[in-house]
Amino acid sequence: MILYLVAQPSTLAVEIDIKTSAENFYNTLKGKTQTTVSDIAPDHLHKVEFHEGDGQTSGSVKLVTFKVGDAVENLKKKIHFDDENKIITYIVFEGDLLKHYNSYKVTLQVTPKGAVGLVRWSWEYEKLNDDAPEPIKYLEFLVNITKKIEAHLIKA
Repeated sequence: MILYLVAQPSTLAVEIDIKTSAENFYNTLKGKTQTTVSDIAPDHLHKVEFHEGDGQTSGSVKLVTFKVGDAVENLKKKIHFDDENKIITYIVFEGDLLKHYNSYKVTLQVTPKGAVGLVRWSWEYEKLNDDAPEPIKYLEFLVNITKKIEAHLIKA
């Protein structure tokens, strides 16, 4: 008898009501506005470099240096856009996150709710082992970024 252990992906999600338009929020995260997310939250996003593409087309690759909790981390991610449904998918393929996870994918969906919107962040990840932490600190990081973008867009 041969026994195979197959790691199962785990999921995590959070929804946040925003008091700004879904279109403006999506465009800010896509980089279609004059002010970038790293301009809005420089204490969280220290450096963003494009390694492939322009950041606004699917397949673009970004290297990001960011502060989560007390640690500064790096990651390299490929980005996919679904403009019609306002969905951005980030697939991490290099960096500090992969010290704990075999795979790590984050999906953002922004849904209009009248003049405002709903932001849904979801994670799909596979831990390297049972001791690997749940990615709660990254959830908190993206909730904080979401609130900073929202506050910026409300002021604008």
